[in-house]
Amino acid sequence: MDIQSSLKKLPSVEKVLEDARIAPRITLLSRKGVTRIVREAIERRRRTLLEGSKARVSGNDIMASVADDVASELDALSISGTRRVINATGVVLHTNLGRAVLGESVRAAIDSAARGYVDLEIDLASGKRTERGLRVGRLLSLLTGAEDAFVVNNNAAAVLLAVQTIAGSGAVAVSRGELVEIGGSFRLPEILALAAGRVIEVGTTNRTHRKDYEKAVRDGATLLLKVHTSNYRIVGYTNEVSLGELAEVGRAAGVPVMHDQGSGVLYPLRGVGIEGEECLETTLESGVDIMSFSTDKVLGGPQGGALVGSAPLIARMKENHLSRALRPDKLALAGLEQTLRDYWNGSFERIPSLRMIMEPADRLREKAAGLAGRIAARGVPDLDVKIVESESSIGGGSFPINPLRTVVVQITLPAGRAERLAALVRGGSPSVLVRVKDHSVMIDPRTILSDEEDELIATLVDGLERILRRE
Repeated sequence: MDIQSSLKKLPSVEKVLEDARIAPRITLLSRKGVTRIVREAIERRRRTLLEGSKARVSGNDIMASVADDVASELDALSISGTRRVINATGVVLHTNLGRAVLGESVRAAIDSAARGYVDLEIDLASGKRTERGLRVGRLLSLLTGAEDAFVVNNNAAAVLLAVQTIAGSGAVAVSRGELVEIGGSFRLPEILALAAGRVIEVGTTNRTHRKDYEKAVRDGATLLLKVHTSNYRIVGYTNEVSLGELAEVGRAAGVPVMHDQGSGVLYPLRGVGIEGEECLETTLESGVDIMSFSTDKVLGGPQGGALVGSAPLIARMKENHLSRALRPDKLALAGLEQTLRDYWNGSFERIPSLRMIMEPADRLREKAAGLAGRIAARGVPDLDVKIVESESSIGGGSFPINPLRTVVVQITLPAGRAERLAALVRGGSPSVLVRVKDHSVMIDPRTILSDEEDELIATLVDGLERILRRE
C-alpha cells in the first residue's frame, strides 16, 4: 500500500471516539479533552506516513494503532502522574526527586490541615482575622535569633520580594562572582533585574573587595546583596568580602545588607564534624539586616522561602502587595510549623534529611552489609557484590565541596549491563534510582528509608535476573 492510500485509511475523529476502548472513558467534562487527544493521535500517524514509512498497513491496522495510542494516554491520565521513587543515589536533597523527605510528624500535620478547615488567618480567641503564618514566623525568629521572620513559597520568591521591597526603583549591588544560575536555568541576574531598578555588578568573577561595595554605594546602591554560591566554589587566586565586613560597609553608609544563605542550615552541623556552611544564627550575628533561605533544603521541611532579620524591613515586605502572590498555602505552613517545632523541641531524629546527613559510618556499614546479604541470598548466579567506601552528597546546592563519607553496595556487571540495570529499576514500580560507576551499580543506604528495603531488594533482583539470566 502506497503512502497516499494509507493516508486515505486514516480514521475519522468520530470513528475513534466510538471505539469500544475509548467511548466508555468519555465523561461529562472530558469529551473535549478526549477529542483533542484523538486528533493529536491521528496527526501523529499522518506525519509518520508522510515521513515515508514503507510498512504495509491496512485500514484496520491504522485504526487499531490510533486507538491504541489514545487508550494508552487515557490510561496514563487516569492514574497518578507522580510516581514514588526509592532514592539509592546517596544524594540527600535530590532536587529532581523533591528535595527534603518529610518526617512522620510533619506528614501528620499536613494531613490534619488537609482534612478540614484550620485557623489559617483567624485568632480563635478573639474571632478576628489575623496574619497568615504568624506561628511559623515566631518559631523562625526564636530559633534564629532574628527580630522577625516571614515565609513565602520558595527562596527565589524570597529574594525577589526582599530586593523589590528594599531596593525598589533604586539599585542592588552584588559581586560578579555571585551571579549564580540555579536549577532549571533560572539566573539570579534576571531575578534581580525584575526586582530592582538597576543591578550594579561589583568586583570580578574571582576577586571582589570592600572598596568595590563602597563605590557601589557612591554610585547609588540602595541594597548590598551577598549570595551563597550554591553548587560551586571559586578557588585559587580569589578574594571575597565577608558578611561582617559587608555589614560594616552597609552600616557606615546607611544601606541595608542582605544575604541569600540558600541552604537553611538551622542545626549547627559544624558541631558534628560537617564543615562548609555556618548555621543561620551564626550568620545573622555577622550583622546582616536580612537573610533568605530555602525551607526544603538542609532545614528539612516542605518547600518555602524564609526571610529573617530586621523587624522594620520584614514589616515592609509583609505590606508589599507582591507578598500576596508569593504566599504559601495552609499545607506548606502546617508542615513547616511542625518541622520548626521539632527543632524547638530538640526532636532532630524526626527530621529525615537531617538524620540522613548525620548518619554515622558504622550504621551505614551495617545497613550496606544487610542489603548486600539479602541480595546475595536471592541466589542470582555469578553475581559480584561488594561493600566499598564511597561518598554521598548533601545536594540541593548545599556543601558543594564537602561530600559525606559513606559505605555502598557495589554490584559489578559485564560491560554495558550496569546502565541497563539502572534503566530497568528506574522504570520499576516503585522506581529505584541508583548510581552507575564504570561497570558497577552503586546502592547507597544513606538515602534509603527503612520501610523501602523490601521493595528495593525485589526490584533490584528482578532487574538482575532479567539481565543475567533471561537476556
